[in-house]
Amino acid sequence: MVRVEEDFENKIERIRDRLDNLDKAREELIKLTRELKKNSTLVISRINSGEMEEAEKILRKALHIFETVKSFERDYPEIYYPLTRDSMQELVEALVFYEIVKKKKLSIPELDVQPSSILTGLADAAGELRRYTLDLLRKSMFEEAEEMMEFIEKIYSSLVTFSYPDRIVPGLKGKIDMVRFALERTKSDFISARR
Repeated sequence: MVRVEEDFENKIERIRDRLDNLDKAREELIKLTRELKKNSTLVISRINSGEMEEAEKILRKALHIFETVKSFERDYPEIYYPLTRDSMQELVEALVFYEIVKKKKLSIPELDVQPSSILTGLADAAGELRRYTLDLLRKSMFEEAEEMMEFIEKIYSSLVTFSYPDRIVPGLKGKIDMVRFALERTKSDFISARR
């Protein structure tokens, strides 16, 4: 006869309940992270379009969604980190880009996010700065364009000091290469535009 622990069935049901809750939380978190990513992308788009007030409004909404997303971290760590990495990176990118364009200041956002999302978001912000700089060059705003290039250079010189494997900071090496390429191309475009 098979011996079964007295509360075996109770423990099985507790495991099932935990996994059911985890599955529901996962579905909700997927929706929230999509919303966070979408709004962060919209912030960047509005800044590039010169619609700063609209960008600020959407940024406030994104930060509100971020707070809701953070509420999942403590209770559901097994799904939280893999599901939130990309949306956190996008939010960091939007905040860094906003601070540079609006306040002419490079800063690390005061957000409770993983270091990997901060670094990759910072790298992506450099790509947006290239686009923004090209727009300034088209308008012959050379002084402002040069200032933006200095921000790209500072981001690059900071990121290049990090050398971690993909398991620790996924995609960072490729993004650093992208920032270097963006910087070189932007300098070249700047010289051509000044002629």
